[in-house]
Amino acid sequence: MSEQPPPRLLTEEELSARLRGLAAERTATAPATGAQVRNRARLRRRGRRVLLSTGAAAVAALAALTAGALTSSDGQPAPPAAPAAPPAAPTPAPVQRVTIDLDAYTLTIEGRTFRISGLQESCPIGETTVTVTAKYPSLTMPPNKFSSLTGVEVKQWVVTFTDRGRQHERLLVWALDPAAGLASIGHNAGDGAIALSPEDGKWVYDAIQPGARVEIKGWQAASPDPEATCSGLLPVTVAR
Repeated sequence: MSEQPPPRLLTEEELSARLRGLAAERTATAPATGAQVRNRARLRRRGRRVLLSTGAAAVAALAALTAGALTSSDGQPAPPAAPAAPPAAPTPAPVQRVTIDLDAYTLTIEGRTFRISGLQESCPIGETTVTVTAKYPSLTMPPNKFSSLTGVEVKQWVVTFTDRGRQHERLLVWALDPAAGLASIGHNAGDGAIALSPEDGKWVYDAIQPGARVEIKGWQAASPDPEATCSGLLPVTVAR
C-alpha cells in the first residue's frame, strides 16, 4: 500500500477566507432577524421616495417648459411670450378746415381764397368757431321788414351752422343774386351772414362739407342790435 503524502496545511489567509465564505452561506440561508427585516423595509421606503422625487422633478420641468419659464442660453430667465397686439383702430378722416377773415374780407378753403362781404356791425354772427351742419342749393327766408317790401327773399348756395346758444340752424355763407350786383363784396354789408359772388359761391358750396370746422377771425360785435333785422340770425325752419 502506497503512502499518501500528508495533507497541506492551510495558510492563515486561506483559513480566514474559508471562514468568511462559511459565514456568508449561513447568513444567506438563515432566517432574517428582526433588525434585518426593519433595515430592508427602510431601504424599500427610501427607494420609493427617490422614485417619487424623480417623478415630481420631471413634472415641474415639463410645466416650466410649457409656461416659457426655462432659462435662456445665457443663463437669464427667458421672457414670457408677449400678448397679441390688439387690432389698430381705424384712423379718423381729417376734419375739413375753413377760415373766414372779417378784417381782410376773405374766405379760405382747400388752399383757395375768395373775396367776401363782411358783417354789418348790428348783425354779427356772434361766434368765432362753428361747424357746418347743412347745405341748400336754394333757401326761402322768412319775411322781415326788408323782404316784405320786395317780396319773398330766396338765397342761393346756402351753407348753414347750428348756434351754441339756442341750437338754431342759421345762415353762414350764401351767394349773391347776379341781379343784385357785387357792390357788397369787400364791404360790411352782410345781415348776419357773409356773401360771395355767384361764381365763387357755387364753388365754395360744392367744396365745403358738413362737419367742416370754420374759424371766424377778425372783429365783430358781441351781440346783434335789438332793433336790427338780420336774416342770417333767423333760425332756418321754413320749407326748403
